This record gives sequence, C-alpha cells and structure tokens, in this order.
Amino acid sequence: MNAAVRASTLRQAYFRFALGLLPVPVVIWLAGHGQPLAAVLLFCTVLTTMTIGTLVPRCALFGRMIKRLPQAGNPVLLTIDDGPHPEHTPAILDILDRHRIKALFYLVGERAMQHPELVRDILARGHEIGNHTQTHPASTFWMLRPARLWREIAGCQETLAALCPGQPPRFFRPPAGHHNLFTALIARSLGLRMMLWTARGFDGVLTDVPTITRRISHRLKPGAIVLIHEGTPVAVEVAEAVASMMVASGLPCVPPASIAFSDDGGCEEGAC
Repeated sequence: MNAAVRASTLRQAYFRFALGLLPVPVVIWLAGHGQPLAAVLLFCTVLTTMTIGTLVPRCALFGRMIKRLPQAGNPVLLTIDDGPHPEHTPAILDILDRHRIKALFYLVGERAMQHPELVRDILARGHEIGNHTQTHPASTFWMLRPARLWREIAGCQETLAALCPGQPPRFFRPPAGHHNLFTALIARSLGLRMMLWTARGFDGVLTDVPTITRRISHRLKPGAIVLIHEGTPVAVEVAEAVASMMVASGLPCVPPASIAFSDDGGCEEGAC
C-alpha cells in the first residue's frame, strides 16, 4: 500500500485518538475542584457514547457505513463471513449455484493465503469477495489502535488483491461488526466501504438451523443484507436453508456488482 496514504491516515487516526482523550483532563479537573458529580456525569456520558459507538454494530457514530441496500427493485443480498473454508466453501458454492444466487464472501486474509484456489473459485462462479481483516481478531478488534488496525485491514486487502488482482475487495466488514474511532477512516483510505447487515440468525453461536433461519426470515425484507458464516458446525445446513428461503421469498437475490451505493448514484451509506 502507498506509504504516504498510510502515514496520512495514521496521523488522522491518532489525532482522533487525542480528541477522544480530551475529556480525561476535564474529568480530573472537575474532580479536583470540588465537582465530583459533574466529573462522574461527564465520565459516564463519554464512556457510554464510546461503548455504544464501538460495540453496537449498526451504530454509525464513528463513520459512515452501509446498513441496507437501496430499496429500488426490492433487492436482497446474501453475505457470507469468515471463509474461505476447505470443506464449507465448495459445498456452499454448489448450493448457491443450484439456487442461482450470487453472494458477497467476506474473507479472512490468512485463510485466503492457505486456500487461494477457493478464492479464485468464488470469483470464477460469479460471486464477489470482501475484506474481513487479515487474522480476524474478533474478541479484540474493537480495542485495536490505529497501526494495528491498519495492518489488519490493509494486510487483508493486499492479500486478496494479490490473489485476484483484477477483482480486489470493494467492501469491508469488521469482525463481529465492532468498530472504533479509526475503523471507518482506515477502511475509506484504502478505498473500501464498510458494510454491516440487517438480517442475521446468530449462526456463529447457535446450532439449531430452524431457529437461525427463523431469525433471518423476520428481517428478510426489501433492502436486506443477510449474514451467515462459514466455519460453524451447521454452516452448510444454514446456507441451504437460507438460500432456499431467500428464493422462496420472491425478493431478487441480486449480485453485489449490480448494487449502486452513494457516490455511484445509489443509497447514501450513512442513511441506509
């Protein structure tokens, strides 16, 4: 990646970090000048705001994101996280072929390096790949500082672009949907749009396929972005059930490349 872009982006990110720390001396000053209640209120307000902005996936407090599709034509989009997987990816690709659905696969860079043939097969079958970080640090991603965030997002972008130079990722999804002050800034500087979802069945933690499918069906409406995962005990069964449900819904399961967002005439990312 361009060193100048990296340096400029990290400067902006650390400036945001400094701004985020500004309330700390104010809290200390208030506490030291006989205003403990004001200090506590300020501290709690800032902490709550930061927590919501970081841990609530669809909260766009720290940057623009795609939350749903433009509703013209009633489209829905299937997105599949955490691949490629040596067993699940081929099976899921066959399921999607059978149902004539094109999906957006959010891939982990180090897993893509282990299975480059699967990445190329995803693209060869007409699907699109997205950036899902280099190592998928799901439990700690929300607390990563700018330099490490850059390595995760830029590293995955470099990996996938090297494997498929003609079709590099256009979209980024943070692990577990968690993001902080710097995530959207870094993604945007790498030419990526951050995309979340509208319909998920928590298949990363649940194993009852009917329950997972039912949760998704409740939110399968025009403009829905559906989220399922590879690498779970029921990944293939969920993919079959959700693909069947999406086709049965009558809503067009559109290929990602056909969707227009923000600057190319579609839905505004922050408003979707």
